[in-house]
Amino acid sequence: MRSNSGGGNVSPWKGFTHTIPEEELRDILEGVIASAPFAVMLLDAKGNVIAINQAHTELTGLTFERIVHDLKMNFRDYLKKVNPVAAREVERAFNGEYVEITDFYYQVPKELALTEKLAKGFWLNSRAFPIKDPAGTVRYVVLINEDITAKKELEAILLQTQKMETVGLLAGGIAHDFNNILAGIMGYASLLAAALKPGTEEHDAAMTILDVADRAAALTNHLLAIARKSVPSLSSIRLQELLPRTIKFVERSIGPKYRIELQMAEDLFPVDGDKAQLEQVLVNLCINARDAMPTGGLVIVRASNVSFEPGKTLLPTMPPGDYVELAVIDHGAGIPPDVLDRVFEPFFTTKELGRGSGLGLAVVYGIVKSHRGFVVAQSKIGVGSQFTVYLPRGKLGLEEKVESREAAEAPEKVALNVLVVEDDPMVRRVLCDMLARLGHKFEATSEVQGALNLLVADAARFDLLLVDVIMPESDGFNLVEAVRAMNLEVPIVLCTGMNSPETVARAQRYRRVRVLAKPFDLSVLNHTMLNAYFSS
Repeated sequence: MRSNSGGGNVSPWKGFTHTIPEEELRDILEGVIASAPFAVMLLDAKGNVIAINQAHTELTGLTFERIVHDLKMNFRDYLKKVNPVAAREVERAFNGEYVEITDFYYQVPKELALTEKLAKGFWLNSRAFPIKDPAGTVRYVVLINEDITAKKELEAILLQTQKMETVGLLAGGIAHDFNNILAGIMGYASLLAAALKPGTEEHDAAMTILDVADRAAALTNHLLAIARKSVPSLSSIRLQELLPRTIKFVERSIGPKYRIELQMAEDLFPVDGDKAQLEQVLVNLCINARDAMPTGGLVIVRASNVSFEPGKTLLPTMPPGDYVELAVIDHGAGIPPDVLDRVFEPFFTTKELGRGSGLGLAVVYGIVKSHRGFVVAQSKIGVGSQFTVYLPRGKLGLEEKVESREAAEAPEKVALNVLVVEDDPMVRRVLCDMLARLGHKFEATSEVQGALNLLVADAARFDLLLVDVIMPESDGFNLVEAVRAMNLEVPIVLCTGMNSPETVARAQRYRRVRVLAKPFDLSVLNHTMLNAYFSS
C-alpha cells in the first residue's frame, strides 16, 4: 500500500503516536491479516487471487499454492459457477460498492466442490470492499469472511431446547385431561375383560380395547419422556414378547428397501423396565441402522442372555451378574473413530442440516442408564456398526409374587374401605365400579373439603384414600398435608395424569403415600392399593 504523503516514505494516517515507515507499516499490516481470526482473500480487479491468510485455508481447506499455482483460480468466475447468489453480491464490490452479507450459508455443490469443507458448507458473516486508486478505479477487492457456524449450531441447540420445553409444556397440559379419558376407557375395558369368558370374541374385543388404550397412553409418555417430564413406570417385561411386536412396527416405518432379522433366544431373562421407553430404545437404534445404509440393506436385531463374573465385566463400572444382551447391527459404511467417541452426545450429528436433531442415540443412552443398563458402540469402516445394550436381569417378578402371597395370607384385609376423591365425574364413576369389582367398599367425593368433612366425622372407617392430584379448587397434596396434620396415618394413593419427577419426589416426603399414573387397569389399581396398605 502506497502513502499519499509528499515524501513517499512515511504514513500520513491519523491516530498514530508517531509516523511509521511505509515498509514497516506493510509488514505490520501483513502480520495483522495473516494472524486475523477471519478468512481474508485479496483479489485483483479481474478476480484473480493474489493472497489468502491462514484462516481462509482453515475455513475452506484450500491452500494458497493450490488456489494460485495448481488451479490458477479466477475467484470471480469460480464463484459465478458454484454459488451465483454470493457471486451477485461480490460483483457489487467490483463495481465500487461496500457489501455486507450476514447469516449467509455458503455451500458448493458436491460435483464442483474442491474440498469436503466446501461441500459440507458453513455459515458466514461476509464483507467485500474495493480498494481504489486516486482516480477512483477499483484496483483490488478484499473479501473478509467470519465463520459463524459454531454460533449458528449453538443457536440451533438453543432453539431445539426451547422446542423441547414447549413440547413439555404442551404434553403436560394435555396429559392430565387425555389420561383421564383413557382412564375411563381402560377402566371399563378391564371390567369387561374380567366379566367375560376368556377365549370368546367378546373377551378378545375387550382385550383389544385395553391394548389400544395402552398404546395411546404410550404416546403421551413418549412426549413426556422427550421433555424429561416422565418417570419410568417399571414392571417386569418379557423381551421375547416386546421385541417382535416393536420390530413389526419399525418395519412398517423404515421403508421397503430394508429388512429386519430378529435373532432371539427363547429363554430371555425378564428385565425391569418401562415398556414404552424400551420400545423407544429399539426404534431409535433401528432408525439409526437404517440411516447408516441409505441404499437399503439388512438390519439384524440379536437378543440373548449373558452372565459376567466378578472382574470379567465389559466395563469397569458394570456390576457382575446376569444381563440380557440386545444388539442392533447394520452393514453400512461404518463410523470413524473420532465420531464414534461422540455418538451418544446430545445434539451431535453427522447428518446434513435439517436431517437429524442429534437426539436419537442420546435418548437411547439416557433410557438405558435410567434402567441401570449399559450401551456400547462398535464400528469398522467399510463393514458396519453394532450398538449393544445390556439390561440387568429383573427382580420385580419375584417381588410381585411375594406381595401377592402376603395379600393372599391376609384375606381379612383385602376388602378395603376406600375414600375416593376425584373431581372428574367419569373417572370417579369408573374408579367406583373398579373398586366394586375388586370387592372393596367405597365412598366418593369430588373435592378436598368434602373428603376432610368425611374424615373429621369418622376417620377410622377408611382403610385407604384414592386421591386425584390435580383438582380445580385444591390439589391432592393439600389433602395429604391436612390428613397428616390430623395425625392420621391412613395410606394414600395419588392418581395423576402426568407422572412427573416433581410429583413423585413430592410424594416421597410423606409416609405411606404412593403415586399411581393414569390410565390403569384392574390389576394395577389393586396391586398399588394393596402395596400401599401393607406398607409400613
